[in-house]
Amino acid sequence: MSTILLVDDEPEFLDLYTEILELMDHRVVQAHDGHEALKLAHVRRPDLVVTDWQMPRMSGVELCQQLIQDAELSGIPIIMHSAEQDPHAPGVTAFLSKCSTLSRFEEVVNQALTDSSENPQGPPSGPSVKELSATSRDTLWKQSRACGLLH
Repeated sequence: MSTILLVDDEPEFLDLYTEILELMDHRVVQAHDGHEALKLAHVRRPDLVVTDWQMPRMSGVELCQQLIQDAELSGIPIIMHSAEQDPHAPGVTAFLSKCSTLSRFEEVVNQALTDSSENPQGPPSGPSVKELSATSRDTLWKQSRACGLLH
């Protein structure tokens, strides 16, 4: 079981991604911004960081810079997710659009863990939307509608 530090300032996305990662059999540590994430990374030593790009106090880009400059944390793979087009940040292992499907999210998480010598978790087919709570299904539906409007 891997420990994943999930960083997002939007509570509904934290809840949705936490539920998905827990269905994949990961432990999840949540942070609401980069500042909180950096403190938690030192304490919890996550196997992977999944961070939003735009957040208050310390953005995902600033968090990535801090992680790669820290000798104790520099080897942790980082996935950046954003509604923006690939924002590029130092040390990012993979970029994931917030408009990505659940299966793409699982694929990117598993690949990042595999590439860092961690064992991927979760069923090969990924978590099913039916397995999610009503709140997470609602968030996913709203996200899908918003992404549809963007394209």
